[in-house]
Amino acid sequence: MLPAKRYAEGLLKLAQEEGKLEKFYEDLFKIYDLFKTNKQFVDVLFDLEMKVSDKKEKIKQFLDESIDRYIVNLIYLLIDKRREILLPYIPFYYKEMYDKAIGNVDVEVIVAEEVDEDVLRKISNWLLKRYDVKNPRFKVKVDRSIIGGIKLLFNNIEVDATIKGALDSIKKELIQNAI
Repeated sequence: MLPAKRYAEGLLKLAQEEGKLEKFYEDLFKIYDLFKTNKQFVDVLFDLEMKVSDKKEKIKQFLDESIDRYIVNLIYLLIDKRREILLPYIPFYYKEMYDKAIGNVDVEVIVAEEVDEDVLRKISNWLLKRYDVKNPRFKVKVDRSIIGGIKLLFNNIEVDATIKGALDSIKKELIQNAI
């Protein structure tokens, strides 16, 4: 959904100018939650026969007063342009750009045994120095088949410092040299 991505880009730029990156993020996902949980909201939003002015008035009744006026204006703009279908996609594009803007990175940590916060802190420092990852969000997965060591997966990068990985590498090298 390229148009949804363009709306999200515009919102991100506005959020940066206004110093509201986090606020827009929260508000977009409040709207998304409303979209997922409130059938009446969805019915009004996608009512093709309702006049635009009536639709805006009814939609306003569903919105929490804490939602930023720019987010409300986005919804109204989508209604004006008959692009309501884009609304549920915009938060996810925004999240992707938001994470990049503030340096959030999802990091899968694969280990043979559970690790404590101290180990994750050391990994975090290493990621910052080596890959400029500022805010890693760790998902730890225990996989006893790696024998020992650690494997990191993030941003299409794989860092394999496992015993299994080293053994596999040696095996591959031996096979290649034997031929």
